[in-house]
Amino acid sequence: MSGGSHALERAPRNRWLLWTGLVVLVLLLAAALVWRGLADDEDPSACATVADARLAASPDIAPALAAAAASLEDQGGCASVDVVAVPSDEVFTRLTTRSGDIPDLWVPDSDVWTQQLAGNGVTAETVVPALATSPVVLAGGPAAEAPASWLAAATSGQLEMLHPLDSTPSALALIALRAEQSKTGASTSDLQAGLVTAAQHYAAQSPGQEADKLLASVTASTKRLIPVSEQEFLAARRDNRSLQATLPETGTIIQKYPLLSLPGHSQESQSAMAELVEFIQRPQGAVALGEHGFRGPDGAALPDRGVGGITELAVPDRAEVEDDLRTWQVLAVPSSMLVVLDASGSMDFATSDGTRMQLAAEAAAKALVTFPDATRIGLWLFSVDQGGPGVDHREMAPLRRLDRTVGDLTQREVLGRRINEALDLTTGGTGLYDTTLAAYRDALRNYDEDYFNAVVLLTDGANDDPGSIDLEELLSTLRSELDSAKPVRVIAIGISEDADMAALKKIAGATGGQAFAARDPRDILTVVSQALLAR
Repeated sequence: MSGGSHALERAPRNRWLLWTGLVVLVLLLAAALVWRGLADDEDPSACATVADARLAASPDIAPALAAAAASLEDQGGCASVDVVAVPSDEVFTRLTTRSGDIPDLWVPDSDVWTQQLAGNGVTAETVVPALATSPVVLAGGPAAEAPASWLAAATSGQLEMLHPLDSTPSALALIALRAEQSKTGASTSDLQAGLVTAAQHYAAQSPGQEADKLLASVTASTKRLIPVSEQEFLAARRDNRSLQATLPETGTIIQKYPLLSLPGHSQESQSAMAELVEFIQRPQGAVALGEHGFRGPDGAALPDRGVGGITELAVPDRAEVEDDLRTWQVLAVPSSMLVVLDASGSMDFATSDGTRMQLAAEAAAKALVTFPDATRIGLWLFSVDQGGPGVDHREMAPLRRLDRTVGDLTQREVLGRRINEALDLTTGGTGLYDTTLAAYRDALRNYDEDYFNAVVLLTDGANDDPGSIDLEELLSTLRSELDSAKPVRVIAIGISEDADMAALKKIAGATGGQAFAARDPRDILTVVSQALLAR
């Protein structure tokens, strides 16, 4: 009996232990499932689906975006963004020609590309106006001086640019001339003169230069000014401590990196895009961009480097931007000009500031300084019998590059001396027609296919050589001698109100050139700039 009593006492205790064990087991299983669920939320492999996207980014910002995309995946994001570095002009060409590989997303190196797409009938959605920013700065050595404006930089002869179609900072530097116009009060002619100088100096540079090589070549004594983004400057300064960055007093354009969703994108790319944008806009994303030298979307200064606070210039409208860039592209072809200057007696007529010839010589000397070394310039004087009996022109210097050595002098120095000599060579009537034909033929003989070839004719009067060909014979001869393989244009500039503008327009028109009026000889440089713009 006693044994049965002990058995009855043990049974309830055993059942209690069994139920307790089952409860503990259930709780452990539940905890494991909760832990598994939490772990799965942080494990990319646990995502129901992983959204993929192909993103083409400008090469300067691609490393920063690739690092951000990798961090997103490492931290458990359900997005896989494949970032590929592609130059912005290449993506633009693919989109406008509808050829090649079109990515889902695009981060170009300027919001100007967005305007260009719209102008070419391509629809792209701007998801974020600026993922990152970087102001355009002027990099140089400690000896380089900060210009008062972008226009002053362009006309200084110190601006060393890359081709604007290959370099967004260079393009924005040109666009800044118009963007700052309300501050500088510059006229359209002033802007055009700036474009002419900048383009002609670009033409004198070695072709195919790259920003990193230009920046690496800067020394403590370098006075050149190179338009680059602040991000490019900071990257280059790590290896070249001579580099300094400056800004014109008028301000600068901020290079903005928008995120665009392109036509034909996949649906899942939108999810990936949203995750990437959200990640980049977190504080850690801003830090990642800053580590690569980029500012945030608001353009606020980097805390410990760069040019600090800036005054932002607004980008002009698309039509003006396109017009300025197209103009620059035409002007970037170097010029070959045979300058034919009137030295007739009327050039001794007095003005309030000197004779016409004195003012013309002064303007010519100033113009000579602005043209780069690669420019070819020759100089003739003309008046009746200026070159001897029956010869109305005198060759002061033949067509040569300005850096060509002639004895102990450069062609530029030779021309400077010949311009001064011209002051004492005024005589006789205006032998316009014979000289024009002789100059045109000389320019044809010395034609150079790598240049824009022109005869620049400056005169203050009408042809008054009784022994010369008449106007109709001159025009018909010019037309008959036109050579499509050797285009030479006559640019005719009438100095003073006494110039025969009607005849000059016909002469220039016969060669595909144009005629311009410079009422004051000191306006010659501006008029030459206008003439080069009209080519």
